[in-house]
Amino acid sequence: MRKKHWLLAAATMCLTSAFGVSTAMAATVKVAPGQSLWSIAHRAGISVQSIEAANPGMDPMNLQVGATVQVPSPTAYVVKPGDTLFTVGRHYGVTLSAMLDANPQVNPQNLQIGSTIRVPITSAQTTPTTNGTRQANQAVNAHVAAPTSDTTSNLYWLEHVINAEAGGESLQAQIAVGDVIMHRIAAGGYGNTVQQVVFQVSNGHYQFTSVANGYIYTAPNSSSITAAEDVLQKGQDLVPGALVFYNPSETPAGSWVRQQPVIRQIGNLVFAK
Repeated sequence: MRKKHWLLAAATMCLTSAFGVSTAMAATVKVAPGQSLWSIAHRAGISVQSIEAANPGMDPMNLQVGATVQVPSPTAYVVKPGDTLFTVGRHYGVTLSAMLDANPQVNPQNLQIGSTIRVPITSAQTTPTTNGTRQANQAVNAHVAAPTSDTTSNLYWLEHVINAEAGGESLQAQIAVGDVIMHRIAAGGYGNTVQQVVFQVSNGHYQFTSVANGYIYTAPNSSSITAAEDVLQKGQDLVPGALVFYNPSETPAGSWVRQQPVIRQIGNLVFAK
């Protein structure tokens, strides 16, 4: 990735609009060996969804070395009283999940007035919207909505972690992975939301491999979405009390996790306390 691409993006910043957002033109990046859309997005500080939206004909699972990727520059938005990630995103046609991805350091339930957040706007989303209709070069007043609950965020991250950790497993195994996440929330000490549990760092290491390697950001498949809904909305619990899971064929014989009391094995995954 060449430095001049990012200098170009910085040099093309426009004036702040009446809505409080500074916009920038997209940069282009030549894919280097070993790069993925996630690594490109991570370096640019935007969401994977934004890059996918800017490159509709590109297969994210088969990125070709040398291919040109359009990287939309994130906009900088200054938080005003009454703002939420949902309301800011809605005005610019950006989903809540994309806003969460672009602002991993932000507590969505406690936006600080005057702080700066990123809005991952693509080239087709350069002006704000009102009631779903895009306005051409007009300032739009922000609508104040009630604070968003954790429900949407929890479902989003549960879908992603289930897909990343058990995307190729049966629906039952995927549901059980979701159960483990929810058990950790209930147990305390792991985090109070799915996102906090998934991104927990202990002894300098992420608790889930998929976070460290970036696979957590891969779009979830249909069964992972179904599994997350079954856990959150239907309350299915296939492995009561399970706090860990592992694949025996990929886990060292001396690993501490093998010493935990086994509750059940589903497919390739063992679920334990």
